[in-house]
Amino acid sequence: MAFGIVPGLAHVLLLDRTGVGALLFVLFIGGVDAAVAGRYLIEAVWAPDLYTAGCALAGAAWLAAYLDMARLTLLRNYEKRAALRKDLTRQGVRLYAAGRMNQAHKAFRSCLDLDHRDADVLFWYGCVEARRGKFGRARRAFRRCRKHDHAGKWAFQVGEQEARLAEAEAAARAAPPEPASGG
Repeated sequence: MAFGIVPGLAHVLLLDRTGVGALLFVLFIGGVDAAVAGRYLIEAVWAPDLYTAGCALAGAAWLAAYLDMARLTLLRNYEKRAALRKDLTRQGVRLYAAGRMNQAHKAFRSCLDLDHRDADVLFWYGCVEARRGKFGRARRAFRRCRKHDHAGKWAFQVGEQEARLAEAEAAARAAPPEPASGG
């Protein structure tokens, strides 16, 4: 809650929402700058209006940042989300093992909607996308898995899957196109 005093700081440092945090901080500083300029630096008829607008912008940016930070930290049921993520991951792995790739894709996609930085889910999602022939998505998932796998748990498996992915892409490019079916 202390990081919430500076608009955007909690978003950048704790919540991994760098873009939102930077935007809120820039809006706040822009409002403060306009208020200071309207109050002390500009001697014009519209200077009080600039001061009022700056105060309103800075206040709105601060309030939006603080409420969003409170929503993300205090009002979410993280235990429930973790249990749901665990269940969806188990379900996705079972569906992958059964060869039901479209259903596994849906399970892992739902899991990534809950936490887009889960290295375990990113690995399995990449495997599913590779089996579905979505090579670009698979490559992105493996790259993100490597980025968020701080313990290096998936490093070897990601390397193996990326090598298989490169072979599958090469085979797909070398294969002759399927003939178009005539009506």
